[in-house]
Amino acid sequence: MKGNPEKITKGADHLGQTCIVCQKEISPEDEVVACPRCHCIHHANCWRSKGGCGKTGCPQVAQAVKGERPKGDGPPPPVSKKVVFGGVLVAFAVILLLVFWPKPPDPAMGRAKIVVFGEAYYELNESMTKLADTYNATSEETYIDLQLLPPGTMDTKLVVLIAANEAPDVIAIDDDRFEHFREQEVMLPLGEDESGIPIYGIQHPGQLSQLVVWHATRYPVQALEVLHYFADHIPPADLDLLREVERDSLPFGTIE
Repeated sequence: MKGNPEKITKGADHLGQTCIVCQKEISPEDEVVACPRCHCIHHANCWRSKGGCGKTGCPQVAQAVKGERPKGDGPPPPVSKKVVFGGVLVAFAVILLLVFWPKPPDPAMGRAKIVVFGEAYYELNESMTKLADTYNATSEETYIDLQLLPPGTMDTKLVVLIAANEAPDVIAIDDDRFEHFREQEVMLPLGEDESGIPIYGIQHPGQLSQLVVWHATRYPVQALEVLHYFADHIPPADLDLLREVERDSLPFGTIE
């Protein structure tokens, strides 16, 4: 219900009265609007700002005396068709880039990729990296993806990867953790000893760890080949000296 249209009158006709919106007294120079429905007095600007009568419950809306619509009032302006079309073109271009952008070449280049996991120290890190590079440059069927982790970080990551069935193909497991992983039955037998007992690891030449193959590797033959390659070519270290150093580093030594 819009009611009758309002009109502006002079403030001199309403001296002593108060604007219902701002509660200020009407002065002679003011423009005034009296609500056609409830007859409440408004400054013209207060009427415009309210969009009609300021009295609670009065349904009178502004008809003749109107101001600019307050920001945020009413529905947003329609989006230009050019803006919509431009947005569609940008989205389409992004999709094309994602689909057709050239991917970096796979270093394996169709060869069986054998992931090798281990912790390496100083010179051993450099020597193993050179061995992997030499192997990859000459092998036509197998590629070594060597991943050497900082000391002390491999055990936790390895447990997570094994649980996710995404373990590396060849792993260097510390001697003190070897039995734990063997009991978990996650290692591929490498053969048997003279007594017919399965062999699960080969001594790492450069550190106190065992080279093993994950039991679920996709490429068991190639993984065994890579394991023996490192076992035969890693520069040997004095393992007895390493054991002595490790024993001396324990807080209370070893208990016999």
